[in-house]
Amino acid sequence: MRRLIAVVTAGTVWLGLAASARAAPLGSIREAQLGPSSYFYVFGLTSGPDGNLWFGQQGCMGLGHCGIGRLTPRGQAIEFRRGLEPGSLPYAVAPGAGGDVWFTDEGRRAAIGRITPQGAIAEFHRGLPRGSLPFEITAGPDGDVWFTDQGRRPAIGRVTPAGRITEFRRGLAAGSIPFGITAGSRGRVWFTDRGCSGSGRCAIGEVTAAGRITEFTSGLAAGAQPLGIAAGRGDEVWFADSSGAIGQVGPAGRIREITDGLQTASSPVAIAAGPDGAMWFSDDGPRPAIGRITRRGTIREFHRGLAAGSQPALLAPMPDGRVWFGDEGSVSALGAITTGTPAALRRAPALGGAPSAGAAIECGRARWATWDGVRPSVRLFAFDGDRWLRDGVAVPGARGDRYTSGSGEAGARLACRETVTYPPPLSVTAVTTSGARTVG
Repeated sequence: MRRLIAVVTAGTVWLGLAASARAAPLGSIREAQLGPSSYFYVFGLTSGPDGNLWFGQQGCMGLGHCGIGRLTPRGQAIEFRRGLEPGSLPYAVAPGAGGDVWFTDEGRRAAIGRITPQGAIAEFHRGLPRGSLPFEITAGPDGDVWFTDQGRRPAIGRVTPAGRITEFRRGLAAGSIPFGITAGSRGRVWFTDRGCSGSGRCAIGEVTAAGRITEFTSGLAAGAQPLGIAAGRGDEVWFADSSGAIGQVGPAGRIREITDGLQTASSPVAIAAGPDGAMWFSDDGPRPAIGRITRRGTIREFHRGLAAGSQPALLAPMPDGRVWFGDEGSVSALGAITTGTPAALRRAPALGGAPSAGAAIECGRARWATWDGVRPSVRLFAFDGDRWLRDGVAVPGARGDRYTSGSGEAGARLACRETVTYPPPLSVTAVTTSGARTVG
């Protein structure tokens, strides 16, 4: 699997993709080709806790170090670099339980980084041994984030919200190369191990909150190359096998691989849960595709809409009901594929009550779509729920669905913002803001 090379230039990229009809049929693909002259390349991408698309940048063409990028639903592209060390190479990104985004940094000095929704960056090194190479990262089931380390001493790592890093190695096979990683059920974290030289066969690994690692090989085909891995509903864990299969892992490490429905010489590289309850994967085989596999194992692949020379890679479900992906082909691109589900937001909240000084004003509930039988939660994480805005700026401590304005707020414009999150395995956060009203 090559590195993801989707170049980001202007916010019009997002707007061009968002222009596609929401009623488009299942599997409709749109790509925004970004051209070879751009300076930055998108690697890992994720739906952030603020409802935006976040990504790591590389390929910065001598600018000292790369950055962390953010794309809003309105098409605003923002790059954050302050706080990164010279030579930084941010790669994978993942949402944290506290509202921040975490990332791996493969640069001159390996690090695990954290960025707030406002763009403040902190990097953490203590706990990473010399020669570390942090790779993929995921939000864990315990409030920490977990990552794979492909460096001189391969490991599975854990980072607390305060940035304390611990690495675990006991249980990894000789020649291990930890690759993808995802949080599963029952407090477990799962990962793929493509270092087949020691055991003669690659593995799927499980690590407990205490750092106990177990690797499983039974059920993997000879020559299997597991790469991306993602949790599904319940106890399901799925992985992409670039040798030509989609794998499913049961709670006890039972592995089955599915090939029916994949094209000849298929090469799945990444996988993610979709809002429709199916798993979606990228296939960069001879005929590139975005694929869908149901819980029963039925596979369908979609090609139309992908550019010639396309190589789709990492994926992320987003609040618009689609799965977004990066394309590392001959012409770099960002793409999105419809999943047959609507956008998360059905109706924005509306303010009720008289907006006058000393009187309470209420934030009516927004209406959200049901994805795979699940409605989003307003209390899943600390950043969910209602917030109040005064002249477009968050009012400190003003939470909940009711706000009483003070005597000094006459003439101010008040609005409420509702943030919800579809629960794991999606962990997709959507944000909406009411119209503003002037305090009389």
